Amino acid sequence: MRNAFIRAITEIGKDENVVLLINDTGQFILKDFDTNYPGRLINIGIAEQNMVGLAAGLASSGKTVFVYSIASFLARAYEQIKVDVCYPALNVKIIGVGAGLAYGAMGITHHATEDIAIFRALPNMTIISPCDPIEAEQATIAAYNHPGPAYLRLGLTGEPNLHSPNYKFELGNFDVLRKGHDIALISTGRMVGIALSAAQILEEKHVSAMVVNVHTIKPLHPNIVMSIVYPMGFDFRRTVEAILTVAEHNIIGGLGSAIAEQIAHYFKCAVLFKRIGIYDKFCTEHGSWSYLQKELGLSAQHIADEALALWIYCRYDSSIERDSFA
Repeated sequence: MRNAFIRAITEIGKDENVVLLINDTGQFILKDFDTNYPGRLINIGIAEQNMVGLAAGLASSGKTVFVYSIASFLARAYEQIKVDVCYPALNVKIIGVGAGLAYGAMGITHHATEDIAIFRALPNMTIISPCDPIEAEQATIAAYNHPGPAYLRLGLTGEPNLHSPNYKFELGNFDVLRKGHDIALISTGRMVGIALSAAQILEEKHVSAMVVNVHTIKPLHPNIVMSIVYPMGFDFRRTVEAILTVAEHNIIGGLGSAIAEQIAHYFKCAVLFKRIGIYDKFCTEHGSWSYLQKELGLSAQHIADEALALWIYCRYDSSIERDSFA
C-alpha cells in the first residue's frame, strides 16, 4: 500500500498547492516527489507535534497538506490534530503507514492498534482504511479531493490486490467482495484479505460467508448493517444469520464498535453479532505479521472457527427466535 500512496501523491503533486511533510520517515522512498517538486517535501524530523502544527499553518494559508508518518507515532500529535486541524476543519491529510501490526517485530511502540478509536472521536475527521494497493491509490486521490481533515490508514508492503483494475473507489461507501447467505464477515484494511481466506475455509464446511470491505470507517455508511441483513427491507426475511467483524485493532472503539453502534441504533435489526480483534491488551510478542496474527487470534483459521461457532449457535440454539424480532 505504501508504494500505491507514493504513486498517487506523485501524481497529486502536480497541484502546486500540495505540500508533503514527513517526520524523518520516507525521505528516500519519496524521492520522486522531492525531485519533481523541489521545496515541497519538508522533513520536520522526529517532531510530530511540530509537523502537525506546521501542516495546520500551511493549510490555513490555502495549501493542501499531506502529513506522512508511521501510524503509531501520530498519537504523539493528538492534541495538535484535534485543536489545530480538526477544530478549524483544515485541509490536512494524515497518512499513517504501517498501521496495525505491520511493524510487528519492533514491538508495541510501533504497533498502531488504537488509532481508529482515537480518530473516530474527533469531529470533522474522515477515516479511510483501504484493503489493497488498488484501493489505497484511489483512496489517496479521494482524500486529496475531500475538503477537510482525513486519516488514511495504510499497511506497509506486500498486500495482494483484491480488486480488479477497473474498480472505482467511492468515499463513504463499502463494497461486498464475496456474496453469502449464512454469515457476514465485515472487515477493513488488509484484514479483508484474511477474511476472504476465512470465507473459503467456511465454504469447505458448507457455510456461506459474505465478505464486506468497509474502506470508509468514518463517516460509516448509515445503512451498512441494514443493507447486509435486510437488503429488501424489514418486511422480508433477513439475508444472513449473523455478523462477525474482523479488524487488526483493539476491539474497543474500532470497526466492531462502529458496527455495533449501528446495530443498536436499528433496534429491529436483531442479528447475532461478535467482534474479532485485539482483546484490549498490548501485544508483548515480537515477530512477523503472520506470527502475530496467529498469536492474537487474527488468522484465517481462527476467524473461520469463530464464524462457524457463531453460525452453529444461531442455527441450532432453540432459545433464539430470530425472526420474532423483525
